[in-house]
Amino acid sequence: MLADVVVIGAGFTGLSAALDLALAGHKVIVLEAAEVGAGASGRNGGLVCSGWRQDQAWFEKTLGLEAAQALWQIAEDAKADLVGRASSLGIDIDWAPGLLSLAHARSTLAWLDDDAALLSARYGQGGVLTRLDRADVAEATGTSVYHGGWRDDGAGRIQPLKLLYGLADTATAAGATIHERSRVVSLGGRSAGRTAVTTDCGAEVRALDVLVCGDAYLEGVCAPAEARVMPIGSFVVATEPLDPALGIMAGASGGMDTRFVVNYFQKTADGRLIFGGGEKYTPGWPGDIAGFVRGNLGKVFPALKDVHLTHAWAGAVGITPQRLPWLREISPGVLVSAGYSGQGVALAPYFGRLLAQAVINRSGFADVLGKLPVPAFPGGRLLRWPLLTAALNWYALRDRLA
Repeated sequence: MLADVVVIGAGFTGLSAALDLALAGHKVIVLEAAEVGAGASGRNGGLVCSGWRQDQAWFEKTLGLEAAQALWQIAEDAKADLVGRASSLGIDIDWAPGLLSLAHARSTLAWLDDDAALLSARYGQGGVLTRLDRADVAEATGTSVYHGGWRDDGAGRIQPLKLLYGLADTATAAGATIHERSRVVSLGGRSAGRTAVTTDCGAEVRALDVLVCGDAYLEGVCAPAEARVMPIGSFVVATEPLDPALGIMAGASGGMDTRFVVNYFQKTADGRLIFGGGEKYTPGWPGDIAGFVRGNLGKVFPALKDVHLTHAWAGAVGITPQRLPWLREISPGVLVSAGYSGQGVALAPYFGRLLAQAVINRSGFADVLGKLPVPAFPGGRLLRWPLLTAALNWYALRDRLA
């Protein structure tokens, strides 16, 4: 079978790219190992965050002010594009602004203050950032465990599956073909200007361009991505609809705290709390996901320690050593975008559009995104687990001691 473009992975990145490519007249085939929404794009907490997992002070020190400002603008463009594109396509994503960054320790409140001061002084964010003291946070969230924080009205939350299914429907309507339960097992060599893509059922598609968009779900597919992107487990629960009298998240759409092993949450349109807490760095999920998450939920929101949990799920998040995404053309006609490191709700759909533009315009990634420092994990694919587990467990211990 021949195609102009094969997209590996029917998540935010892949479907976003497929939509733009199909609208531009390309014959697009999307190959998805499981079902649309089976990966991180359908299992996340729905938070649309500003910036990156590194703060702007880090970027300024590491890459210089000009690059730092360019990266901030890219992240801002990604948020605006997400909300604006959904609206223009008629996809109701339950967008609500007002995301809280919450200090779990006094030292991290000082870091949040410094970060907000820098964003206001050099990145034009003074109009959307509001400082909250401990009492303000308690009133906004319904919990008194945080020392204070900042509200960002340029960030917020969505219902991620509404976005994902909306992208799938519009991409299909534009002419893209999505094949579920079609796991890619190999990328072949390039011949006559095409790359061979083979699935587990033996089907082969030969495409002018291949977009590798599986993020944390690329085992055995793309060695350069696997060397840089490691899947870690993330675990989420949903409560029953809450009594408004509890005051849970009455003054914000969502929040996350400053722990390295972050707790994150949002209040849904139907009054539930979606809560993610606890990461697992070794393969396999806990047998009782709800029980695994409930402990953190009860610590953050004591009023909910015995609340009925209607749903619980696990998924893999793709992280890189620097917690920055990796966007590259790794060989002629083979482009990769992966490693969003928890920022994928805002960044992944936009990066899918960047992949599509690279194909349409026959261009690469010579700008600052193509120069982001994303080295391979030390120890290679086999040793990355024990080495990273040791490092991340240290950070988890630091969280507990703060």
